[in-house]
Amino acid sequence: MKKIKIFALTIMMVILVGTMAQAVTVNFWTAPNSQQESFWSDVVANWNQENPEKQINWKVIPAGNSSEEVILTALATGTGPDFTTNIFTGFAAQLINNDYLVPFNKFDGFEKLLENRSMENIVKEGWGYNDNYYVLPLYTNPIAYWWNEDALNKLGVEVPRTYQDVIEIAEQYNNPAENKYTLLTRYKPNWWDRWYDFGLSYYAAAQGKPYWNLEEVLFNDEYSLKYMEFIDTMVENNYSPLENYQDPVQKGIVLGSIEGPWNIKYTEKTYPEFNYVIAPPLVPDDYPENEEVYTFADTKGIVMLTKDEEKQQLVWEFINWYFSDIEHDVKWLEVTNMLPAREDVLEKEQFEFYLSDNPKLAEYAKLLPYSIPPALNSKTIELQTELNSVLWEPVIYDKKTPQEALNDAEKALNEIIDS
Repeated sequence: MKKIKIFALTIMMVILVGTMAQAVTVNFWTAPNSQQESFWSDVVANWNQENPEKQINWKVIPAGNSSEEVILTALATGTGPDFTTNIFTGFAAQLINNDYLVPFNKFDGFEKLLENRSMENIVKEGWGYNDNYYVLPLYTNPIAYWWNEDALNKLGVEVPRTYQDVIEIAEQYNNPAENKYTLLTRYKPNWWDRWYDFGLSYYAAAQGKPYWNLEEVLFNDEYSLKYMEFIDTMVENNYSPLENYQDPVQKGIVLGSIEGPWNIKYTEKTYPEFNYVIAPPLVPDDYPENEEVYTFADTKGIVMLTKDEEKQQLVWEFINWYFSDIEHDVKWLEVTNMLPAREDVLEKEQFEFYLSDNPKLAEYAKLLPYSIPPALNSKTIELQTELNSVLWEPVIYDKKTPQEALNDAEKALNEIIDS
């Protein structure tokens, strides 16, 4: 009897080892963010439990100066993931140019997947590259202005819509001696900061027109000039502080600032008495009142990197499984408070309950149809770093007029694109 048990156990061990030997494993990286870590940990665990022969080895993107730098270094040394999240348009273009990415439209079921997840227009209008689609967006964070509601009511003014509205309010409200300023202006030279002021404002003023493309700079026009003249006025008159404050709008240091939806939960918890209004980006004074206002979308997606065909099929199967279940997007919304990149967020009852309980996030959801990803160029990081040096800093530190700086920026950035 004892020998029979030992024999049976041996057979089971052989079967188990054989099954493990046949299992395909792929490496998956996600953004180093506590909410997203919690989300993906559960999602991957569910997949692995259901698919013992098709395993996902998941971890967050390792620490470094930026996710982009870490991923590039890992790919160059052969230690990168088979697929990863946290990819924006410009970085995707850079990876494509270096032949790292696999186009999703080569797989059977691509069109059906876009339709099932209600993201066909989002993908085809914002994520295409040379007639291929290498990124599937996970979330879209429209960016908006927050205005101190109590302060506006005390002044007896409406929520500002145009640049001139803000200047007129500043003439009443601004008082640097009391540490009261009108509008927060980002002054730090981080390359990504220009998405949240210059890029956002260009989209708003130009009704969604890109500020550059793969061939040239497009922003040296009336839209940029009006915005940079507005910034020049705000800084010159000390209506905008060039200092670093923590939570300046919540603390009443500034009347308004540009914010993403990720700050909603933090503000509710940390500043429960703070009342604010969420509004679209400011526009030039002659912008038609009945026209919708476009904004910048902080949006990132998932890409496939492995060139191993067996692993590609597993990655594609996992991605299909993930995007085909709306409950994954519902859970994402609940855990991260970020809007899934879907065209039907305001229509599906699965999202209605959460948005009705979170009216501030619902205000961001209204901006989804007018939210545009970063303008596509593989040299985005280099371009925006240079944009700081030749446009942003010369204007806010009064070294050049807005038009002089725009002329210089057009020339310098075109040289980068052409190089």
